Amino acid sequence: MTTPKSIPLGTDFPTGKRYWRGMEELVDLQARGPDATPFVEEWMRREFPDHAAEWTDPLTRRQFLMLMGASLALAGVGGCAVQPAPAKKILPYVRQPNGMVPGRALYFATAMTLGGFATGLLVESHEGRPTKVEGNPQHPASLGATDVFAQASMLGLYDPDRSKTATFLGQPRGYSDVLSACQKALAAQRSRRGAGIRILTGSTTSPLLADQLLGKRPGSFAHQFPESRWHQYEPLHRDNSRAGSVLAFGEPLNCYYDFTHADVIVSLEADFLGTGPAHLRYARQFAIRRRLTDASKAALMNRLYVVESSPSITGAAADHRLSLPSREIEAFARALARELALRRAPRTEGEKAIQTLLGQVAIQKPPSSDTGLGR
Repeated sequence: MTTPKSIPLGTDFPTGKRYWRGMEELVDLQARGPDATPFVEEWMRREFPDHAAEWTDPLTRRQFLMLMGASLALAGVGGCAVQPAPAKKILPYVRQPNGMVPGRALYFATAMTLGGFATGLLVESHEGRPTKVEGNPQHPASLGATDVFAQASMLGLYDPDRSKTATFLGQPRGYSDVLSACQKALAAQRSRRGAGIRILTGSTTSPLLADQLLGKRPGSFAHQFPESRWHQYEPLHRDNSRAGSVLAFGEPLNCYYDFTHADVIVSLEADFLGTGPAHLRYARQFAIRRRLTDASKAALMNRLYVVESSPSITGAAADHRLSLPSREIEAFARALARELALRRAPRTEGEKAIQTLLGQVAIQKPPSSDTGLGR
């Protein structure tokens, strides 16, 4: 293969063109070629002057910078035109809410749901306006920590593009209009017992909402419209996790871990420190076993092994990380299960006797034999 460095300077190609690798070669070609012209050399002299401290033009560099600075200053002054502020009347509370003192923050305990799982929060409020979000130390899911979603919720609250009212076909509508439209639609479904009603929400674990929509008590939505259906949808769902629990235990279940008692952690394509239910709690529990101030307790520090297909927060914190395609994670899990089964400690007297016998047979077995345990 011919490289640019192996082509002699000024080589004529079959296309009739001459190619050059730099401005110096172009100047040389223009100077000694058949179409020699001083244009390129003059352009080079103007573009790259030998003395850059002062321009060759009558306008010096210092004068140019002075004029540019003055232009920028005048542009800034133009944007500072004095405009009268809109007149507003500031009045004190006629009936000041209990516990509210202007300038003093109030804190409210609340919860934020994500994917149907709640995270306990403490919200700082000034004069009725939330200003800061922190974790609730007494909530078991957060333990005083927050994630990026909780912090971003404050920005979303004051987002200027956030919808400030209900809309219908692009036109704003009041709350009374929404209630009126819903009542008309529900009245038309009473004769059909709600057969045409479908309620779509995100995933939720709220027992109150479930009782309101599915409860059989008089007055509940399901009691008035028994043929209605409630659908839950999440773009990032946990259907695979539920399907796995059905295969393992026969029913959909959620797994809750306690990493304070884990000496060895193996994570297979699971970012339990960055996403998922109770990841803030897991991160705190994992960090507790990593903070060792006494060197004699080094054996108590947990070890984290991560096998994943893409980088994650858990993988960044791992002691050992293995990158595998997602299609090979199952094969790794099966191989790990076989290895653990071979090293599992015997639980019964029969298993102890079998392992003892296998050990004795292995000792008596000739090293060069490639047969099985017996024939």
